[in-house]
Amino acid sequence: MHLLFVEQFNTFIVSKRSLSYKLFCHWVGLHHRFYYPQHTYNGMERVPADGNAIVMVGNHQNCMMDPVNVEYALTDRKAYCLVRGDIFRVNKLFTKFLHWLGLLPVNRLNFEGLQGSGNAKEANKNTFSDARKWLIQGNTLILFPEAGHQNKRWLGYFSLGYLNLAFEAAQEADFKKEVYVMPFGHHYGNYFHSRYGFVLNFGEPIALSPYYDRYREKPRTTMREVNALVEKQISSLMLDIRDLDHYAAIDALRGSEVGKQYAVKQGANPKHLSEKLQADKKLAAALPKEVDELDELENVERETFELGMRDWVLAKKPGVLNLASRIALLVLGAPLAAACLPAWVYLLLPRIMFGKKINGAVDDMFRSTWLFGFAVLVISPLVWILPGVILLLVKWWIGLAYLAAMPLMVWYLVVYTKLWRKTCGVYRYVALGKKGRDLAERREKAVGIISDRTER
Repeated sequence: MHLLFVEQFNTFIVSKRSLSYKLFCHWVGLHHRFYYPQHTYNGMERVPADGNAIVMVGNHQNCMMDPVNVEYALTDRKAYCLVRGDIFRVNKLFTKFLHWLGLLPVNRLNFEGLQGSGNAKEANKNTFSDARKWLIQGNTLILFPEAGHQNKRWLGYFSLGYLNLAFEAAQEADFKKEVYVMPFGHHYGNYFHSRYGFVLNFGEPIALSPYYDRYREKPRTTMREVNALVEKQISSLMLDIRDLDHYAAIDALRGSEVGKQYAVKQGANPKHLSEKLQADKKLAAALPKEVDELDELENVERETFELGMRDWVLAKKPGVLNLASRIALLVLGAPLAAACLPAWVYLLLPRIMFGKKINGAVDDMFRSTWLFGFAVLVISPLVWILPGVILLLVKWWIGLAYLAAMPLMVWYLVVYTKLWRKTCGVYRYVALGKKGRDLAERREKAVGIISDRTER
């Protein structure tokens, strides 16, 4: 089995240069740019050149989208990624596809345990053995030391497996080859919806050669020392909200008008996600830890969510005229939305097929993974490309028009459905009457006191 995997991986390395793989990367890239119209890569100049042995590690908050974003940052190479082993047990064809993409299976003992055929620990030995070989040959590996992804903007506990892999690779090379650990930090404008954006910050590479002698004598102590440096860097590259007791209040506050005004006072553009991130970090650090109003804001957030609204509705306090104008826009835009019938498949089919998984009953952080992956592999080929090709054969100009119009139709429906969701929120607020106004006043009072104490 191990030899078969190595043979598959050798075939995969050759296929990296194939036209089919390049076309697939461009295909995914089209969807990636549409899904995240605003994306910023900071610190790219710090990443060691291709040909070095690099273990890239970062925070894990958005499932498949995290490694995809890193892949598209490193345009000069193909980075290989270690991912959860259970997805390799879907079926044989899908497993071959994952190997072709450059993914290596890791069975996380706290998650998958000994599920599936064979022993998980033994399977991991084979994976790590192959990963060390490719690392020594000067390849880049992507790992997420938290093992599982987080559901909040904070950095979880790091296992030392990534450093064990890095140091053992150096040991197999008789400690004559430099191995780098490259920290990175992700920050998303929105985890659950498209047309927002992300920031990917690269830190300073940590060369492991200065630690080789200490590793020979005290491997665990040395790995813990390096891990502390890596965790510190990644925490500084992301929004790491440690006050989990007040997390919802802090996250709502930074996304509110208060957070935007705070960013302006810090000289940052609140519409630029990278600049807003720096201001959000300062705001989270400046917030007083023992304030009753944080608990009150937390309660308001929970009640608002239970009523089917979001905090922006309470901040805006819209009235009947606002609701009427939104309804008018929906009515005026309805004929064009109806004309975009083929594009509705993009929005509805994933929800019909994956329903509960997308809506959070299983894991809400998989939402973007389901939507993006299904669009790339299923919906676009069947709804966009296949009909376009058929129409090209019938009448070339109709086919070209269809192929060009589909992305525009999808974009329009994303905007239209966003207006629909916000209108529903405004309707619920207006329908609540005094209860909604009281909730808004409670929020405004709590936010005002917190803001005053933050400014001190």
